[in-house]
Order: sequence, then structure tokens, then C-alpha cells
Amino acid sequence: MVDMNLFLKKSRLSLFFSLFISKVGDTAYEVVFILLVLELTDNYLFIGLVYFFRFIPFLFFGPIGGWLADNFSLKKNMIFSEFARLLASLFVFITYITGSAHIIVLIFAAICTTIGRSLFQPSFQAAIPRIFSINDLTKANSTSQIIEETASIIGALVCSVLLFLANKSTVLIFDFFTYFLSIIVLFNLTNLNSNEKKSFHFIKIYRETFSYLKYISTENNNLFITLVGSSFAILFTGAILRFLIPAFVLSLGGEESFVSSIFSLIAVGTIVGGFLYSKMIFNITSLKLMVFWLLYGIIMFIMPLAATHSLKLLLVLAFVLGFMGAFVDISLVSSLQLYSRREDYGKSFGTFSTLANSAEAVSGFIAGLFALVGLVSSFLAMSAFIISTGIIGVIKMKKNKDITPLNTTGEDDY
Repeated sequence: MVDMNLFLKKSRLSLFFSLFISKVGDTAYEVVFILLVLELTDNYLFIGLVYFFRFIPFLFFGPIGGWLADNFSLKKNMIFSEFARLLASLFVFITYITGSAHIIVLIFAAICTTIGRSLFQPSFQAAIPRIFSINDLTKANSTSQIIEETASIIGALVCSVLLFLANKSTVLIFDFFTYFLSIIVLFNLTNLNSNEKKSFHFIKIYRETFSYLKYISTENNNLFITLVGSSFAILFTGAILRFLIPAFVLSLGGEESFVSSIFSLIAVGTIVGGFLYSKMIFNITSLKLMVFWLLYGIIMFIMPLAATHSLKLLLVLAFVLGFMGAFVDISLVSSLQLYSRREDYGKSFGTFSTLANSAEAVSGFIAGLFALVGLVSSFLAMSAFIISTGIIGVIKMKKNKDITPLNTTGEDDY
């Protein structure tokens, strides 16, 4: 069980409570966003383009988010991020209720949301090792995962209820208020400033990112495989979760509420996986991470095959997918923290954010192209690529000696 005394200090409580509130709205928004896209167009290529533009800003703002996490106030970074996403949610709400919603509107709002996320992710992940000791990192990451997925369940359930009792605009305004509450909570967070502030140089930030990748490719192979291998896996994972599963279910005659139920069960599985992770996994390595990616891809490959026999089988597989997803997510975050130097936390997460979310952008476009041939073929092909990525990662890790995670001690006084 999770030791709750570990999280009762002010900054820790504020950090995770803000995450919970924000994630509730995020999940509701994710579900209603794809429903809005599907409502406005039935062209799968256009849908893929929406997700392409939704995540491509990470290519430009991911390194900046990492730089800000290393050189600026983590608290201010996260507050600004939440405010940007609040405005994006409000913008979609206003255009929808006034009848002026359009694919271009959703693309613009998605870009704003992405900019917010690109600033939030590195700062949030960099804050955890700043306020927890190295021995508590796995517990903190597991708890973060549990909180996220508990919030995901609540968000999906709230979305289902609001869609049943009201409409999509109600979900959007609900999301707006979750960001608003999250901002209020974040004001209680201790100012976690960097030890050394550097002047902002746009081009230099990108040069440092490429230099960092080149450096770890030779000096820290575990971190490099964690970053690049996971990014390749996400290249094929993102569109399956955000686009192919909802579109596939609806194409088989499933209801919108059934789509929400699938995401709820994925979240339930992730919560169970989060609780059991620390009891089953004692030593976190990049090799184990790639094995988990391999198993994750296998589960995804089975899903469309099982659904053609019975749509209800997706509910069982959704739970299993969520369970394995927890092992992937916790191992990924923990590996990035454990194999990175303290002064490079923001750079590591910023680099990963750039690679992973740029891959997710391309993922949506690729899925749209595959879907022109057929949803099932797209689902199977992208799942097969995840499996291949896991296999290649395992093979490469087997060829390299596993290095010991850097023995960095985190601050424990917040």
C-alpha cells in the first residue's frame, strides 16, 4: 500500500492534488475532443491531420519546456501551462456553443493545449526528484500514476454522465473549471527554482538538445534507449489510444458511452498496475522497460482481432492494457529520473517530451493514412510496430552491459 505520510508535506500534497484535478478535466476533454472531431468530419485523413498538428508543437516547445525546468521556477512553469490549457478549453467551448466550431478551430486549440503540455511535463517530472529522496522515487512515481489513472476514471465517468444528461459543451466548461482549480492549488507549491539560471537563447537550446542526445548515445546507453526506444513505441501507440480505438468501436456500432467505458477500464487497469508495481518490480532497468513495451504491443495487436468476435471482449482487454501501461509508464519515468544527472532532469524530460510527442503527432498522420485502407489494418499494423520496437530494444539492451542508475540524492525538505 502507499504510505500516505510520504505525501502530507505541503508541496507534495499541492503537486499531486493539482495533478489529480487537472487530469480529471484532461480525460473528459480527451474523450469529448475526439467526439467533436468525429462530429465535424468523417474523413480519417483529416482526423489524422488534427492529431498531427495537435502534437507537432512539441517539436518546437519541448526543448524550451526542458530548459525552463532546469533554469526557471517549476511552480511558475506549471501555472502558466495550466493557464494556457484553460484558455484553449474556453476557446473550444465558445466556438462550439456559438456554432462556429470547425476543424481549423480544433487544430488551433489543440496547438495551444500542446504548448501548455510541453511546458508542464518537464517541470512536473523534474519537481518529483526535487521534493522526494532517491529511495522514495519509485513510490512517488507509482503514486503519481495511480493518481493520474484514478483521475482518468473519474474524468471518463464525469464525461459519460455529462454527455448523457447534457451535451459536449457541458464537458468543455467542466474542463475549464478543473484547470482553474488546479492553478489555485499550484499557488501553494513551494518555489522550486533552479540553482543556476542561464540566459535564454532559442537556437542554443536546440543545439544543447541535440548535443545531449549525442552525448548519452555514447556515454549513457540506458538513458538513450529509454528515450529513443520509448519514443518509437509512442510513435505507434498514441494514435491507437486517441483515435483508432474510438473510431474502431464506433465503426462496429458501439455507442459513445461504450468508448468512454473502455477508457475507464484502461484507467482501472492502470491503477491496479500502479498499486502492484512496487511489489512486483524491485530493480528498474531499461531492459525491463522494453520488455513491457513488447507486451503492451502484443495486447494491442489482440484487441481488434478479439473485437471482431465480440465487442465486449474489448472491455477485458482494456483492463489488461491499462495494467501493462502502468508498468510501462512507471518504468519509463523512473528510468529517466534514475539514469539522469540531477542537473539534467529538465533536459532529459524535455528531450523525451520533444521526441515522444513529435512521434505522437506523426502517429496521428500515419494512422490517418492507414485508416484510408481500413481501421483494422491500421490497428494491426501499428500494434505490430510497437511489438517490433520492443523486440529491437530488448536485443540492443542484451548486447550492452546494464549500468547502475546514477546515485543522485533528492531533496527531502518540502
